[in-house]
Amino acid sequence: MVMDVQVVESLRAKDAQAFRLLVERLQQPITGYLHRLVGNREVALDLAQDTFLQVYKEIGKTSSDLILDAWIYRIATNYGLRYLNRKRLRMFVGLEDVSCPEDHNANLMVPGPEGQAETRILVREALQKMKHKDAACLQLHFGNNFTYEEIGQILEMTPEAVRKRVARSVDKFRTLYGTSSLASQQEA
Repeated sequence: MVMDVQVVESLRAKDAQAFRLLVERLQQPITGYLHRLVGNREVALDLAQDTFLQVYKEIGKTSSDLILDAWIYRIATNYGLRYLNRKRLRMFVGLEDVSCPEDHNANLMVPGPEGQAETRILVREALQKMKHKDAACLQLHFGNNFTYEEIGQILEMTPEAVRKRVARSVDKFRTLYGTSSLASQQEA
């Protein structure tokens, strides 16, 4: 994580070059994280853009000892969770057609071994069945290699609460992934 006081001070001074370098360094990881969280590449790009806009607007209100990456991931996570909650509400109220879900599989297809694309689809399906915050913990820990302390800062939880949530979420994921994997094998 970046703890460089000079970087934070440059950003707080609205240094365009420092902000451009920050976006170049974090745009792809943030977009990838949001894509895995919300399941839609276009939405992830929009949420990443909103995240960096929020960073630019709010950086002046932060302290100079800010842990920059964790703070930015917290903003991105909040945008992603807010999107998922609104989407769930729209589906509940009937404003979104459940029978025509977004095509997550199209974004997950990658060239390579035949089973790799299927595995990605099964992982996506298992994560979608989990609570959003549980899926975010798993993705931050295993997908982005964040420590429990860093995830705690991002999600505003204690490191011990994160550790417990990750452990419970791994068990839940294994159960859901196993169920999806078995169903996929039976269809074949």
